[in-house]
Amino acid sequence: MNETLITEVPYKEIALLILGTLSTFLIWRIQHQKDRIKDIENLVSEKKYRLYSELIYIFFDISNGEKLGKKITEREILKRILDIKKDMFIYAPDEIFKMFTNWTLELNKENGAINQFKTYFQLIKLVRADMGQSKTKIELDDFMLFYMQNEEEYAKFKLIHNW
Repeated sequence: MNETLITEVPYKEIALLILGTLSTFLIWRIQHQKDRIKDIENLVSEKKYRLYSELIYIFFDISNGEKLGKKITEREILKRILDIKKDMFIYAPDEIFKMFTNWTLELNKENGAINQFKTYFQLIKLVRADMGQSKTKIELDDFMLFYMQNEEEYAKFKLIHNW
């Protein structure tokens, strides 16, 4: 009777059932990990977008605030830069982090108001590359014309500041 019982146990079917269950679990686990990684990447991307947007906004708000009658106080500028720094430390790649530091150092120099445009432009090029525009062909002149919106004024600016 024991021999009959042993020969009737379907070992192959049990092994296939175990392997099928294990395979299904492993596939689910891998997909779950991929989904978690994608969620984290999306979160970081969203944080970078906000960080980089604020970096652009603060630059234009500072320079255009007076023209629009909404001059930003130094205290507000400092607060916004400190907020950018907090997120910059966490989310920005090393190159952007270092270039941001260089830009803020330029702002504090005596002649920094002019030279900071070049550093800021380099920072923005790095930001564009990080956000997917790695093959950008924008040059400093393109940026300055975009910023100033006046070819004659930019030509005068270049002449005055030996650009």
